[in-house]
Amino acid sequence: MAHASGEEERASRTADLHPRQGPFGAPHVFVLLVIEGEDASVVHRVIRPETVLGRGEECHFAIPDEQVSKVHCRLRVEGSVCTIVDPGSRNGTFVNGRRLAPGVAQRLRSLDEIEIGSHRLLFLSGKFRNQQKKSAA
Repeated sequence: MAHASGEEERASRTADLHPRQGPFGAPHVFVLLVIEGEDASVVHRVIRPETVLGRGEECHFAIPDEQVSKVHCRLRVEGSVCTIVDPGSRNGTFVNGRRLAPGVAQRLRSLDEIEIGSHRLLFLSGKFRNQQKKSAA
């Protein structure tokens, strides 16, 4: 097994020599890409264990749409799994064209399409790779 060089070891530590923490969910990364709606092409990275989507002030991802409830749905991350739950929104949440049953969590998989009001989001997931950039010599 290869050992990290002294330079790589120092790069993986903070200024006070504590080990660097990976990003939330590491090595797993979860992203929502707006593919249809007011903010088409905007990318939102899921960075907390529970993320609220809707048009209310308490939402982490605001969707300015009258068809969207103040708290429309929630994403929950546990390890490598991300689920979506609709708590009973007025117009429903759809995953790949199927309406979610209120209060029932559904596991999301990469490339799932989520419809919330007039907005469509693409769910992307993958693994974070901590690779050192090679310097040009």
